[in-house]
Amino acid sequence: MEKVAEGVYSIKVRVVRMFVVDGDEGVTLIDTGLPRGEGRIREGLRSIGRSEADIRAILITHGHADHTGSAAVLRAESGAMVVASEHDAPAVRGVEPPPPPPVAFRFPVLKPFLKAMPAAKGVDVDRLVSEGMRVPGGFSAYETPGHTEGHVSYLLRRGKGVLFVGDAAVNKRGAIARGYFNARSTTIDASIRRLGALAFDVACFGHSPPLSAARDAFRSFS
Repeated sequence: MEKVAEGVYSIKVRVVRMFVVDGDEGVTLIDTGLPRGEGRIREGLRSIGRSEADIRAILITHGHADHTGSAAVLRAESGAMVVASEHDAPAVRGVEPPPPPPVAFRFPVLKPFLKAMPAAKGVDVDRLVSEGMRVPGGFSAYETPGHTEGHVSYLLRRGKGVLFVGDAAVNKRGAIARGYFNARSTTIDASIRRLGALAFDVACFGHSPPLSAARDAFRSFS
C-alpha cells in the first residue's frame, strides 16, 4: 500500500487502483477494485492498524466491475454505507449490466473481450449522490459523466485537497489525458475541465499513479 497524502493510501491490484482514507471516525474506501480483490484491501488496512470492521463508507465512482468488484464482500463484513450516483446505481446493485466503456464504441472488436471480464456481485446502494452533495468523511461528490453517464468524482477536503477521479481521466507522465478506456468527446472533455476548477493538490486515478500539483495539470488539459 502506497501513501498518497496524510491518511490517504493507494492499493494497486493488477492495473486497477483503489484508495483508503483513514479518518477519526473510521475508514472510507474509494472504489474496491476487481472481484476477489478484498484480500489485498484487508492487508492494506492491517498495515495501518485498521481492519475491515473499521470501514464506514464505500464511495463508488462508477458501476464497472473493476471498481465495484469487492464492494459486496466488504460491505457484508463491515456494514459500511455504499455511495453511488443514481445513474450508475442499477449497475452497482447488479440489477442492470454496466455500460461498456466509450472505447468499445470506437473499437467494436473489443466488446467480446470486455464482456469476458469477471462480473461483480451486486451490492445495495445506501446513498445516492449528485452534484456538490456532501458525503460523510469530509467528501463532496461532483458529476463527471463520460466514461459512464453516472460517473462521479470525490473531493476530500483535507489539507490542500485530494481528488479521486476514477476513470474520468488518467495521469500520463504528469499530464492529464482522457484515459485508456475513454474516447474523444465533448462530455468527457467537459468533465475533465470542470475538475480543474476545483481546489485540490493531489489527484488519484483508477488506472494510473496519483499526481501532486495536479490542479495545474487539469487546467492545462486541451
